[in-house]
Amino acid sequence: MVNPLDSMAWDIGISAVLLGIAAIRLPYKASSDSVEEKGKNLRIGFAVAFGVLGFYLFINGLFIGFTGPFSDYANVLFSGAASLGGLTLIAVSVSLFRNAGLSVVSYFACAFGLYIATLAYSIILYDLTREPLLAALAYLSSAAPLWLSVPAAHSDNKWVRWLFAVFAFLFAIAWLYEGYEFTTGHLEPD
Repeated sequence: MVNPLDSMAWDIGISAVLLGIAAIRLPYKASSDSVEEKGKNLRIGFAVAFGVLGFYLFINGLFIGFTGPFSDYANVLFSGAASLGGLTLIAVSVSLFRNAGLSVVSYFACAFGLYIATLAYSIILYDLTREPLLAALAYLSSAAPLWLSVPAAHSDNKWVRWLFAVFAFLFAIAWLYEGYEFTTGHLEPD
């Protein structure tokens, strides 16, 4: 049986890597809020990848929310973040596929970042998880690129996009590490 926590963390980490790469590689023009024609194949490829990852994350979040396989606080931490994260990736996917509206999606992502920051604050406030500080930092690592998506989608400045990419890669490192920890912890013999 697949543990939803393992696959969710890996999905989030992979998504963050792709977001960083997309910020650097896609020939996106903020003035037209679209990707230039020369990047069509890359744009479609990213759209498909974000769509698949987002759909899986959304379904995984709903599964956790409806089945409640973890402690009460863990179900809240993981189900809401996964569902909204999946919806955000699906919105990015549709926007890239149709080649329109990344700036609007960035507003949704920024608001989602506020939710993630609230979860991080709650982890510290209520001393949740085995290592609250580490867990809160993992959540905050995802909030930073969500907030930076607004300037990245509204500017053609390559340094703003690189800043977004750096934070997306830091986000990826945090969640790929979490995925590693979850997977090895769940595979450990009794």
